[in-house]
Amino acid sequence: MTLLSELWDTTRMRLLIEIDRHGSLSAAAQAVGIGQPSASQHLRTLETAAGQRLVERNGRGSRLTEGGRVLAAHAAQALAALAAGEQELGALAGLQTGTIHLGASTAPGSYLLPDTLGCFRRDYPDVDVEIEIAASGEILRRLLSGRVELAIVGVDKADERIALEPFLADEIVGVAKAGLVEIAKGTLAPEALTELTLLCRERDSSSRAYVERELREIGVQPRRVWELGSTEAVKRAAREGLGVALLSSYAVAEEIERGELDVFRLRGRPRLTRDFQTARLASRPLSPAEGAFVATLTRCCAKQATYAQACVAASSERSRPRRTATT
Repeated sequence: MTLLSELWDTTRMRLLIEIDRHGSLSAAAQAVGIGQPSASQHLRTLETAAGQRLVERNGRGSRLTEGGRVLAAHAAQALAALAAGEQELGALAGLQTGTIHLGASTAPGSYLLPDTLGCFRRDYPDVDVEIEIAASGEILRRLLSGRVELAIVGVDKADERIALEPFLADEIVGVAKAGLVEIAKGTLAPEALTELTLLCRERDSSSRAYVERELREIGVQPRRVWELGSTEAVKRAAREGLGVALLSSYAVAEEIERGELDVFRLRGRPRLTRDFQTARLASRPLSPAEGAFVATLTRCCAKQATYAQACVAASSERSRPRRTATT
């Protein structure tokens, strides 16, 4: 009987990973650089050795079975380890090259990464960074599947296979259209939320999870909850006066500075804070290029943290009691 370990090569490893990524055997074969007949033969060889189906085919494409996902996850780790080895050899030779496969949740991905990428590109022009942005829960699933190898998320816990390292503090603050709610000294009475619409992100969002946990602790239920698919959609709805939102201070700093949104904290409650964290598979150390990126991320984000804190503080100082409008 032929063992799977005797059949593994980088082509077959990549094929499983690309099927998971693209949901199509033909697209996966193209990504790997082989023909579809060859890809089918590789799959048959692997399935024979595994003693079970690894891919399910349907009219819309192909997807991995549970066994296929298990093998794809291990294949991703093996390929990542090989890539890290190549980068370490390059580092020993005085080179800084390679590709970073990075996933980021929406707030850090949209409001922290652009400046960091500019700093990183100036220092390491020969390192490529491929980026995927989605909600934290989805990014962590992609990390486990091997679709990304380094992630930036806003969660405080994750699967035991994932190692988290904090790099930046964040505060989740309330925002509303100017004059919509009664804000006094930068605070809003929590019970006011029972008469308001809460504008929020999708359920995989870590900021939404923090907000829901906070509301459960204080026993407050908003009059209604509107779920929108992105931070930008939530901010636009808030600017239109359709409700209030609780978002990362980095996401709303510019709107606060321009006076488009008033900022508030919940009266009588501690500040709602969290850490942004880098995430990787615990079994895999950072490559030299990834280590350099994390160092750049930490350094460059310090300036953005100062800016966001200053915007929130200035808005809180100028806030005055205002008449509440029901939304």
